[in-house]
Amino acid sequence: IKMLKYIVCILLIVNVFSGTDLYVGYAGKNNNFNTVQEAVNKAASIGPKDESTRVTIHIAPGTYRQQVMVQTPYITFVNDEPSKGEVLLTWYYGIGYKYYSANDNGVYDANAAKAKSAKRPAKQRWGATVLLTNKASNFKAKDITFENSFNRYMTNEELADGVEVLGDSNTSPINVQRTSSLDVKSKAATERGAALAADCGYAEFLNCKFYSSQDTLYTGGSPLYFKKCLIEGQTDYIFGESNVVFDSCELRWKGYSSGSVGGYITAARGEGSYTGMLMYNCKVTKNKSLTVTKGYFGRPWRDTAKVKFINTVLEDDNTIAAEGWGSMSGVQPENVAGFKEYGTKLANGQAVNTSQRKGHILSQADAEKTNIISYLNNWTPSFM
Repeated sequence: IKMLKYIVCILLIVNVFSGTDLYVGYAGKNNNFNTVQEAVNKAASIGPKDESTRVTIHIAPGTYRQQVMVQTPYITFVNDEPSKGEVLLTWYYGIGYKYYSANDNGVYDANAAKAKSAKRPAKQRWGATVLLTNKASNFKAKDITFENSFNRYMTNEELADGVEVLGDSNTSPINVQRTSSLDVKSKAATERGAALAADCGYAEFLNCKFYSSQDTLYTGGSPLYFKKCLIEGQTDYIFGESNVVFDSCELRWKGYSSGSVGGYITAARGEGSYTGMLMYNCKVTKNKSLTVTKGYFGRPWRDTAKVKFINTVLEDDNTIAAEGWGSMSGVQPENVAGFKEYGTKLANGQAVNTSQRKGHILSQADAEKTNIISYLNNWTPSFM
């Protein structure tokens, strides 16, 4: 009997310190859910508070069309079987449009979607597919694809949701009505539509993909870490005020089907002890299926913007404009002390001519002082 009690105690201790596993799309498994949001809601009821109580949501390869909001710390999204296909989390909200399914807060509401009694604008963090609120600290994602389809393709779900131009120039100047025949990949039809908005701190992402065109990825909380991720977009497609590191990531120009113009990888701002965005050993590439015009490393959302590109590899000499950096709201890049660059090369190994740059070229000595951990408030991510 004593031995039995001992074994029970050991099992209880192991259970407490191993966290909880939930599943999405795995029929027959215990703790399995049909949607990611249902699993997130279950995780919230469990109430993880540290690594030992972390809730891991295992998502089966497939496409999941739903806006997801995470308001609980210590949650992980993982695709355990990437060889069998991707886990695609996708939604279609775009800024400047209203939908039956949006509630007064501008986020998806199942009751509003069912009632179809009124249309309201998408307005929560640029219509993000996945919203990590400031309560979702220590979030992790591995081998997950985050997409906003708004500027990529039209879905039947969006049309059925009664998508309609908002007609408010203070919110958005766009006046393109969305129909099944609309070319949503054109510059004329493009508006803001985020794949992920991260307002939490201590979040990290490994081998994840982020797809949109304008404002793909919002970095609002600090610190954040992205390792070996792909981020695709065209205008300000990485934006925010976080202390954030992109380590060995691919930054891909999406391009347009028509009306192509150069874009901006980053739009940053920040105050106080803000260290900014660090692009470390990243490569900048181009989508082969659309027309890409050479663009810029970034433009300043505020004159306090801090963005540093270290050891960047460009696909070719038509990837980044000679000036390197653009202006925004009257702020000229040459007046932004935080725009910095070092060691930029082409894919063929040739050094890039930076003589016309409007940003600031670091010396080798200053570049070598760059430390990932210091950018992350002295936090060491588990995916590093």
